[in-house]
Amino acid sequence: MSAHDAAGSGTGPAARPREQGPPAYLIYTCHEFRDKPGHVAYCEGVQDTLAGTGAQVLVAYTPFEVLEGDKEVKGVVVIKFPTYTAAKDWYDSDAYMAVRGRRIRNSYTGILVEEGFTPVAERFPEVE
Repeated sequence: MSAHDAAGSGTGPAARPREQGPPAYLIYTCHEFRDKPGHVAYCEGVQDTLAGTGAQVLVAYTPFEVLEGDKEVKGVVVIKFPTYTAAKDWYDSDAYMAVRGRRIRNSYTGILVEEGFTPVAERFPEVE
């Protein structure tokens, strides 16, 4: 089991890796900078790790408004991957692990990966 699995991921109804299927979206929120220049170095380093993954950065620290929630948000990133497995493979890759420590040392963040759209009946089959 990887460190991020042990940290509580995989609790949603569709939390299963898939090699084929809908695209997956990695959603990243930054809540606090411990060292902003160090965090910027992380952001710059991440770009090269995405090469060859089929990933597409959809949102990256663009203007936003928090509509609900009580945690401060400094920035949001959304990255589209071809599949859930592609997203997990990138997250666990040697290339990303080489820069991930910069994020952990320099900011307080949250990251999750979620598969694309699944109809409500499939997401909650126990509810009829």
